[in-house]
Amino acid sequence: MFYSIAKMFWGLATPLNLTLILLCLATIMLWSRWRRQGAWLASLVTIVLLLIAVLPLGSWVLAPLRNQFAPYDVDAGPAHGIVLLSGAVVNLGLSQKMGHVVPGRAASRMVEFMRLARAFPRARLLICGGNVDRSGGKSSRAEAVLIADYLVSRGIVADRLMIEDRSRDTYENAVMGRALARPKGGERWLLVTTAWHMPRAMAVFRAQGWPVVAAPPMAGRRQSVALRLGFNLGSGLGAIRVAMHEYIGLLAYRLNGRSTTLWPEP
Repeated sequence: MFYSIAKMFWGLATPLNLTLILLCLATIMLWSRWRRQGAWLASLVTIVLLLIAVLPLGSWVLAPLRNQFAPYDVDAGPAHGIVLLSGAVVNLGLSQKMGHVVPGRAASRMVEFMRLARAFPRARLLICGGNVDRSGGKSSRAEAVLIADYLVSRGIVADRLMIEDRSRDTYENAVMGRALARPKGGERWLLVTTAWHMPRAMAVFRAQGWPVVAAPPMAGRRQSVALRLGFNLGSGLGAIRVAMHEYIGLLAYRLNGRSTTLWPEP
């Protein structure tokens, strides 16, 4: 139920859809007795979109998420296991058509996962991710299975891999992944996911009693964001969409009892 409600809510609340809804509302108001209020609403939406296009607002709101957890230093000690959260790591629809893995927008997770897997050859490897296609449909093969096939083709020994192929979101990643891996007390497990997704993932895994260590890719981490003017509305809205999804997710998971903190500390 939570998963379905979350998807429905986000379908309306995503920045681009929300902008369209507000503009439609403003248009209706302009043709009614509330035309003055409609003009103010249309003007407000226009100003906000202009600021998003010109200023790096998206990068600013993403920075706290990206910088909360540092990449894992292999000299810090060996790992007994490594977990990869696979959401959007591969383009499921295109991968099905091509017959092989096509990297998605979060492919840096897979690169970091392979780096750590090679640095710790005795570590167990867990891939979490079901068959929900982020483009809106369903894939006949789970994303975790596609990733496992790719890793084996890149030299990772198949016997090291554990595949959890039923989870649909971060909470199910943690619950089903833990049930499959059965981590023992005192073991060090690394969690690999995109830097901006790491706070929510760490909160959920900790709530399940699994004290994983964050291992975000270096590629997704930014120490600071300079004030640089530009004109790219698509990029700005995309960054704000990601940030909104994570901040709202942190709040929703806390209220729903899926995590025990709003903002997990390193």
